[in-house]
Formats: sequence, structure tokens, C-alpha cells
Amino acid sequence: MSRGDGHHQARRAPRHTPAGLAWRQFAADPWVSAALAALIGLASLLLTAVPRALEDVQGRQLAQDVGELSALQRDVTGVWGTTVGAPSPREQQGGQEGRQEVAGVDPWAPFLEGAEQIRVAQPEPLRSLLQPAQVHARLTRAIDAVPDLESGYYLATFTVTADPALTEHVALVEGSWPGAVTGAGVPVPVLVLHEAAEELHWEVGDTIGAELRLAGTYRPVDPEDPRWQHVPNGTTMGVLADPNRGEAGVVTAYLDPRSRGSLGEPTSVRNELWFPVDAGEVSGRVDTRELRQQLTGMLAQRHVVVAQGDAALGVLEGDQVPSFRSELPGVLDRVLRQQRATSSLLAVVAAGPLGVATAVTALGARLVVHRRRPGLALTLARGASPVQLRRLVALEGLALGVPAALLGHAVARLLLPGPTRWWEWVVTGVVALAPAAALALSLDDASLREQRTDLTARSTSRWRWVAETAVLALAALATWRLLDRETRGDAATESGIDLLAAAAPVLLALAACVVALRLYPLPLAALTRVLRGRRSLTPFLGAARSLRDPAGGLVPALAVVLGTTIALVSAVLLTTVTRGAEIAAWQANGAAVRVTGPPVPDDLVVALEQVDGVAAVARVRDVGTTQELLVGGGRTATRVLVADRSLREVMAAPTLATGPPEALFADDGPVPVVLGGDLATGVPDSEERDGQVSLASLREPVEVVGRLDTLPGVTTPGSWVLVDAERWAASGRPVPLARSALISVEEDADVDAVVAGVERVVRSGAVTTVDAELDDFTSAPVTTGLTRAFVGATVLTGLLTVLAIVVVQLMGAGARSRLLALLRTLGLAPGQTRTLTMWELAPLLVTSLVVGAALGLVVPWVLVRAVDLTGLTGGTVQPALSVDPLVVGAVLLGVVLTVLLAVTVSAWLAGRTNLAQALRVGEDR
Repeated sequence: MSRGDGHHQARRAPRHTPAGLAWRQFAADPWVSAALAALIGLASLLLTAVPRALEDVQGRQLAQDVGELSALQRDVTGVWGTTVGAPSPREQQGGQEGRQEVAGVDPWAPFLEGAEQIRVAQPEPLRSLLQPAQVHARLTRAIDAVPDLESGYYLATFTVTADPALTEHVALVEGSWPGAVTGAGVPVPVLVLHEAAEELHWEVGDTIGAELRLAGTYRPVDPEDPRWQHVPNGTTMGVLADPNRGEAGVVTAYLDPRSRGSLGEPTSVRNELWFPVDAGEVSGRVDTRELRQQLTGMLAQRHVVVAQGDAALGVLEGDQVPSFRSELPGVLDRVLRQQRATSSLLAVVAAGPLGVATAVTALGARLVVHRRRPGLALTLARGASPVQLRRLVALEGLALGVPAALLGHAVARLLLPGPTRWWEWVVTGVVALAPAAALALSLDDASLREQRTDLTARSTSRWRWVAETAVLALAALATWRLLDRETRGDAATESGIDLLAAAAPVLLALAACVVALRLYPLPLAALTRVLRGRRSLTPFLGAARSLRDPAGGLVPALAVVLGTTIALVSAVLLTTVTRGAEIAAWQANGAAVRVTGPPVPDDLVVALEQVDGVAAVARVRDVGTTQELLVGGGRTATRVLVADRSLREVMAAPTLATGPPEALFADDGPVPVVLGGDLATGVPDSEERDGQVSLASLREPVEVVGRLDTLPGVTTPGSWVLVDAERWAASGRPVPLARSALISVEEDADVDAVVAGVERVVRSGAVTTVDAELDDFTSAPVTTGLTRAFVGATVLTGLLTVLAIVVVQLMGAGARSRLLALLRTLGLAPGQTRTLTMWELAPLLVTSLVVGAALGLVVPWVLVRAVDLTGLTGGTVQPALSVDPLVVGAVLLGVVLTVLLAVTVSAWLAGRTNLAQALRVGEDR
């Protein structure tokens, strides 16, 4: 052997190593492998980014829901009573200059220190949610005084309050800070709101009644500070109207900031200590369930703020133990239901893109192996074992998957920064290994021998029967368990995702594909027999190739089924949630416009009816006393509500509020009543039909004409009876004054203009509208996030479905090219080439579209019966399935156009086949 030959062998040796062989295979046909790596990167990006985005949306929704609560509702507030003794001589010396320090004990310091110890003892994230405590004390009795007649007020009621942080939150306007109590029986100096003093015609130095003396006046430093919500009438003077006597003022009067509430003798006070809740601290990646458990534990525990015997306490005082309360747990429960529903629905929808991406990955791996079959077969013929070949392609898969998955993970973290959870790396690792596993499993036979894989309803593979039976059994079991959950009383898991609800639709899709592919060969064979006798070649040849040489098998069918299903599921669920939110808004508000707060006498109703755009005004009143409902031989305590007859116009179509039946307002016969609340299901129909239901307070017989769980727009007690106001008054019973009004608007009226007119008439109280409720719903972070997720999943699934169909076409391109080259030499027209490709794909795609469309309507039906959607709609009743024909038709049209696009692309690619190259047998492609 010459030196040149040895050098030549040395130079070529690396090309026969596994790495060199893998590089040769990749360099010969890099585009499919590059596309597979891009798909893996996209999958890693989405699987990392979507959970982070979901947590961000849920965090912002939680912050919004908590922020919408008033400070009184969300703050953790503890209240307890005690008796404060008379101040000591040292304490009487303090307070002359506000918070001037004197010898002795600061009476408020132990309370603030004890509260801080309670806060610090709480675990995270509750500790950061709670801000340092604030405290004040109010006398348990009010002090009345008669102001000057010129003020126009017949009475002034003072709520005497002691606040250690008074000088930090108010600015002195006139006079001086209140000093210490100088002794029993001496008027106590107080500080009141400057506007209140002017309204009541009091000046600094005046004696208020027999117990108080006006030392000075103040204005709040920041009237919008949430702490003022804990101080009634601290920023404005309250006014109570008495139709017989006139108006009375309600004023908060502050004592010396160092006082705990004593008026010179033992005084009974009500202490209030609260931890302000910062809504901004609940944003981000807060575990709502953990926060709910921590808060519930804190509220249930016994907390001693100051122990008996402390120097700050009097001899009459024991342990200072507040009873903490907050409405925040209820909000967290609602948010938890909302998050569970959101996570479960997103898991169902995400199964579409994930399933199609998995299918495309499997198809892509098979395409890579298919296009390299000649080279792999040659390697096998030269002595390589099948295990070595699998290791070779697996190494290539790792070289493709690991960098792509890490890049996708890094991009997701860059777009959505935040702490990384351990399971994110696990998911990224699984995605990185997917190409290697797919390529290794695709290398089932590396020989050059081509085998037919005819479709048939029967299968000789025992394992296929086992797998298909298992899929059908699991789908049936999951669906049964899901639908039977309410009967069993088995609530969904408290975790973020309802795994059963997420798994059932995927199993149903797999089961539908199994059944469809088992039955699909039967009509396809019949179609082939019908087309055999026709003159046109391409329809018969395309149908025959679909039956005798299908590319991809179950995988492309699963991709199209999932794509169609997810598109319809997204549309139907979004329509259902939106419709449910509309119904919930109408049920909560009762009418297009609702007024609550002020008394609504008849003259105010007349004024409201004269507002431009108002169609009708109705009132519902609670008679205020418990009545007895006689049912058979028993008596049931209930409340009676009386309604104006205009309620039928207010709740008539097109409103979505479920009002009482028309028969409630009948003029003759027994008094019609509607049973509501617990009575709606507690009174048997048989006793109703037998006339064994009567109302003790009515002298006339009654007739049950309807049952309602709730009355729209009205806060109802546990059990209630609704009666026509005119029939109630005709029986001699008084009709109470209403505190709310339901207003319907004319069809073409501007609701905002109507609200402005109503507010001019009412002047006080709250005016709410259905439009505002729906605007809040549509702009909520969870609604916008869910909508974007549904749309994004649908678009992504569609694109991946197109890619799956194109990959299937490329897998069969070799055999098809050789057949077309032969047929073209025999006279086949160029246009028939594309028609043949369409006929190969059409039967399977049409079948998959039909199955996917049916499944897309079945899955929402199952989910609506199994997943609690009230957290999303804001209602108390599970929304009914809502199918909008226009929306469903538009979605189906979009899916069909997407599939047609995929078929067109596939046909175009088939038409570009190099026929001369296809006729060359044995060429290493």
C-alpha cells in the first residue's frame, strides 16, 4: 500500500465513525432534522411559558379581586371589649402637646408590640400580605348633644374614639390637640372634624353636652387612606334623616392620643386592631390555596395581644384577646374555584396542541428515518447491528433535542421572568429526550424492503387489540367518573388542575380515533369498489392507495381529530362562559339599572319614571318580620317579600333575569305566591297541588304559582315567599318602604345617559348597571387570558395540523413519485398528479373532520357537567351549555379551510416531483 493510499484512508476514517456517519446523514438532508429541532424548541418554549403566564394571570386576577374589596372587608380585623380604668396622675400630665413623652408607660405600645409578634409568627406569604397593625378604641356608648337651632340639626351623636396614631393622620386646623382627662365629672377635651364643627355651629372651647369640650378641629391628611374606612364619619359628618324630626349629625370625636378611652372613670370601650392587607403583595406567583389555609388557621387560633398583669392594663382588665375576622377567605375561595376552572379548561385545551405536537414529532422522526432508509440499510448490510443503528439515531436526536429544548426554556424565562420550579426542568428534560426516543422507536426495520400495510377492520396484532381495548376502557371509565362525580359527592381536587377533567377529553379523542380507524376501512373499501368501474383513473387510484398504502396510520387522523376538537371546544366553552357571565350579571343586578341605599317612596318612583330612557321602575320590599308558612300540618318560619306589579315589565325580555311568573300578579282568586330559597325545594309538589300551603298572615287562601332559587337584584333570606304588593295591601297588611329600585331602560336608550339622569334624581346611594358588570368581566385578567389561550391554542393546533398533513404527504412521496413517474410515461396528465394526492388524503381527512366535529360538541357537554364554572362566570348556578350556531359554523369553516390549505400544499409539493430522478432505482437520497 502506498503512502498516498494510507493518507487517503486516514483522511476518510473519521467519516466511518458513528459521529461522522451521523453528520453525513444530517448534511445530506438537513431540513427535516432542523424542522424537528425547531418543533422541539417551540414545544419547550410553550410548556415553560404557558404555566408561567397562567400564574401571572391568576396573580393579577387575585390582586384585582382583593383590591376591589373595601378595607373593612379585606383587612384582618380583631375586635374585643374591655373596661378602661381612670388614668393615673402621670398619664393625666401627658398629651398636652400631642405625643409628648412623659415618665410612665405608653398605654398603646404593648398592643402594637403584641400585634407585631402575631404578624411575624405567620408563615409566608401571609406575613408579607399583612402590614403592621393599627389600633384604636371606641366607647361602647354614644354621647348625644343638641346643637344650635341655626344649624338645622335637631341632634348630634358623638362616637368618642381614642387613636394613638391620630397626629400622623390628621392636621390641626383650629385650637389644640386634646389633652388628658383631668378628673371625673370634668368635660373631656376632644378633637372633631372641622367641617362638622362648622355644620353644627360649634367653636373651640364650647362644651358639648355635659361630658365633652371642643379642644380643636382637624382635617384628614389623606382622606383616601384606607384606614379611614375603619373610622365611621372620620372624614365626613354622617347625617341621619328622620321624616318627623329632621336631620341628625353623626360625628367622631377624638380623645388624647395617649388615652385608651377613659372619660375620667372606668369606661367600657370596644377595641379594634387590624392588619391592613396590601393587595399589591398578592400579585405574582402566590399560591392561593396555601394563602387560604394560612389565613384560615390564623383566624381560627386564639391570639393574646396583651397578657393580664401588663403595666399598660388596668386592674379590671384580663387578657386582651381579639376575635379576628375578614372577608378575604371568601374571596380566596372564589378565586380558588376560578383558578381551578381556568387551569382545568386550559389543560383540556392545551392537550390539543400538545397532542398534535407529539404526533408531528412522531411523524417527523419517521420521516427522517424514512428518507435515510437507504443509507441506514447500507450501514446495516456492512455489519452494524440494529441496536447500534438505534443508538446512532438516538444520539442524533439528543444532538437536536437538547440544545433546542434548552433554548426554548431560556427564551420562556426571558419573556416571563420569575423563580424556576423544579418541575419546569423535568418538563424541559422530557421534551429534550423526545426526538431521541421518537427516532429510536421509528427504526423498526432498516432494510430496503417495502411492505404493504393495508388498512383493515381486522387486525392480526394482538398488542393492537390490547392497546385499543385499554384506551376504550379508560375513556369510558374517566367519562363515567367525571359525570358521576356529583352523585358520589366527590368534589374536584383542590390542586390547580382537575386531572380527571383534563384527562377525559384526551382519552375520548383517542377512543374516537380508535373506533374511527377500525370502521374507516369499511366505507373506504366500498368507495374503492364503486370507483373501480369508472373511467377516471385518479379517484380510484387515490382511494386504493389510501387503503393499501396509508402513510402515518393513526397519527395523522389523531392530529386532525384533535385540531378540530380543540377548535370547537374552545369556541363552545368560551361561548358558554360568556353567556353564563351575562346571565350572572343580570341575576345579580336584576335589571339594566339598579338603585340601592336610599328609601324609595312613591314620589321618587314617579321621578325616576320621568327620566329619559327609563321604561319601568319596580320595587321589592321585605316586610321585616318572620311569617309562618303552613305546609300540610306543619309550620315553617319564612320571610315575605312584596313586589310591585311593574316587576314583570322590568324583568321581561330581552333581559336575562329570571323573574316571577305572570300569574303572580293575577287580580282574582287565591293570592298567588312564589316560593323561594329553601322553600323552592322544601315544599313537596303534592302538598302544593292539594292546596295544603297557606300563609298565616293572610286572611285569604294562597296558591303557589312558581318557585325560584333567587330573586334577581334582591338580597333574599334563606327561605322566602313573594307576594304581589297590591294583593298584600288589599288584605290589610302594611307595605313597608323599599330601599332599592330596579329600572329597565328603553330599547334604544343610552344606558350611561339614563344612569346620569337617575343619579341626579336619587343624589345618594349606589347605582349599578349590567353593562358595567359585563365590562368588568370582559376586562378581567382571567377572562382576557382565557380568551387568548383559547384562540392561541386553536391557531397553534391548526398550524400543527397543517404541518402533520404535509409530513404525511412527504412520507409517502417516494412511493408516490415512482408511481407517478411510471404513470406519466404512460400518459397521465400533470393536473392528475395533484388530484391523485388529494384523493389519497381526502378520505382520511374527511373522516377525521367528522369525528373531530362530533367530539368537539361532546367534550364541552361533559366538561360543563363536571367542572365548576361559577368561579369564572361570577354566578351561583352552573351555566348551561351554550352552542351558538354561527360561531360553531364559523369555526368549522375555518377548520375545513385549514385542512384544504394543507391538502393544497401537499398537492403542490407532489406536483413538483422530479420524475427523472424518481425513475432512478437504488439512488441514495
